Amino acid sequence: MEPDTRQQEREVRAARNQSLFRAVNEQMRGLDQVFATVTETFTIACECADTSCLEKLEIHPHEYLAVRSEPRQFAVLPGHVYSDVETVVRESYAYVVVEKIAAAGAVAEVMAPERAASG
Repeated sequence: MEPDTRQQEREVRAARNQSLFRAVNEQMRGLDQVFATVTETFTIACECADTSCLEKLEIHPHEYLAVRSEPRQFAVLPGHVYSDVETVVRESYAYVVVEKIAAAGAVAEVMAPERAASG
């Protein structure tokens, strides 16, 4: 298998993994909204490409919605960035917003919840 093909497969696998965590977080969103009235934050699963990662992060609701508005973006913990398949968009003390690139970006767009619901 050629190196470019292996890289593309890695990108696609990473995007699928992160899209799975994004879908879980969207399912938890209703519960998070109830708790956010008290805590002022959402607790979400880290949306990194590591399928064995079970860590959580705190994010303000408006920041979570900003990430969700961009289908190629994901919220991950600091140190959970995979620079070969994503770029850092912005950082805070509690999380990093990453954006999928190349083939991974295309997969993330296709797997975005809004697209899944409409198509």
